[in-house]
Amino acid sequence: MMKMKIKLNTNLICKRSISQHLTIHAMKLKSPINFHVDLLKVPSNFGYYTSRVNRMYNEDRWQTSILDLKPDELINKKSTLNNDKLIEETNRVKEPKYTANSPPIDRTIFAFGVFDGHGGDECSSYLKNHLYENIENLCINEDTILKLKDFYKLKISGYWKRWGRKIGDVMVSECKIENKVKLFIDEVNEKHGIVKREVKVDNKVDEIDHDHDDDNENEMDEKFIEWNDFSNGKKLWLVLNMMISEKRLTHWEIFKIRIWLGYLFTDYQFLTFENAQNDLRLSKNKSKDIEDIKRKIIHSGSTCTSFFTYPLKWKNDNNNRYFYQDNVLSRLVVAHVGDTRAIICDKDGLAHSLTKDHHPSNPIESSRLRKLSAGLIMTDSFGEERFLNFANTRSFGDISAKNAGITSEPEISEYLIGNSTMIEEFKNDENNFEIINNNEIKDFGGDEGFIVLISDGITNNLSDQEIVDLIMMNFNNKGNNKGNPMNGSREVVEFVQCINGDDNATCLVIRLNGWGKWPINDRTGKLREERMMDAGYKSFDR
Repeated sequence: MMKMKIKLNTNLICKRSISQHLTIHAMKLKSPINFHVDLLKVPSNFGYYTSRVNRMYNEDRWQTSILDLKPDELINKKSTLNNDKLIEETNRVKEPKYTANSPPIDRTIFAFGVFDGHGGDECSSYLKNHLYENIENLCINEDTILKLKDFYKLKISGYWKRWGRKIGDVMVSECKIENKVKLFIDEVNEKHGIVKREVKVDNKVDEIDHDHDDDNENEMDEKFIEWNDFSNGKKLWLVLNMMISEKRLTHWEIFKIRIWLGYLFTDYQFLTFENAQNDLRLSKNKSKDIEDIKRKIIHSGSTCTSFFTYPLKWKNDNNNRYFYQDNVLSRLVVAHVGDTRAIICDKDGLAHSLTKDHHPSNPIESSRLRKLSAGLIMTDSFGEERFLNFANTRSFGDISAKNAGITSEPEISEYLIGNSTMIEEFKNDENNFEIINNNEIKDFGGDEGFIVLISDGITNNLSDQEIVDLIMMNFNNKGNNKGNPMNGSREVVEFVQCINGDDNATCLVIRLNGWGKWPINDRTGKLREERMMDAGYKSFDR
């Protein structure tokens, strides 16, 4: 277990800017009437339901927040916190009190997430209380990046030694901006009249400088940016800052960087909290029984799937422009760690998974881990691959396997959602070709019905299409008032209970602009009926 000294300030009180409220403006631009709405109290737009099912405890958690943040800012000028204060707050584990002050419409980013804890609920609860606050408030600068690099490389070590030597390389690759950054670095070097290329001399790689004399060599070397210096973090912030100053990074790239670093920072924060709490517990534990001591030590982890959305385009007369409205085009960013899942229902009622489980059988994960952790991927008695004793290769927490390569780096994917005509116009605009291709932005045709965020207690028992069909049929059978996202989420979880699911089950349903407009077609009704019959037979046999 890592050893860190941290002074906990139990009297620290922090002003929070995160909110679960949004402002609904009057439809007429000249009208002064506004309504403040608590998103948790609008079942027609957002539904949530969770159950321990057949477990003794429920380690699942979920959260929704409305961030006060511009997606093209790395340093949030509205933040009341700095990074040192965020670290000091690692002792805060109680449910935060969210403000009723909704952010202005041009700074409104919706965030939804589901967290599936294991080994206890400490980690999943911590993510619920801190992850979105950190993404909103994190002040990203050179100091932030170096602290993260040093923490993982020096305190965790193992797998992270190599990661620490190429943090820049990993970040731009995960955020899909590698080519853009490399092109910028080449342009900077060329601008200063510096061309460095590698040549082989007696089978050894050597560097030859051109276009400058010896008198200016030192000055030129300072201006020259080697990719290795960016990759290892030495000039990572220098390059990012230059690109932002010259408007070479847009909100498409900057917001992904904020999410990626925000996930890692929250993991850093939780591991710091976990270590401090364990030291405190051990100092008070008088028992000499090793098993008793282990029971009183925190060693939990959690998976996490989040999505973030904000508008790109809207009709001029739209005074609200939120993602669930008809005449709005929105960007959807999914950040995923582990085997919780995000599913979107398209306008035809078809289910599309927005995430891939981070299991050892995942080719990307297998390749990543085998490079440094060969022999740690094994098959259990049920024929399922595991990494050490873990089903997931990415998670928050899990300190015992962190040095072997368990990571909280999110896999990020992007989509266009909303008005179908506006999506086609955006895609056909030649100014957007580079944005779409470089960021690998996908879409499902627009006018989507809803998004579901779920824990694996549901996906282990139901296919993606079954989950979507349950929600659609709940609406089709009960109508607008009772067939809402809230009751749809309950329908999914209660079905899992009925077929004797054996894990905690959590379901969030978020309404999109195509809600209720899908064809009346239950594709999996017969399959679900068979599941119910099988569950009944098994119960009878007992």
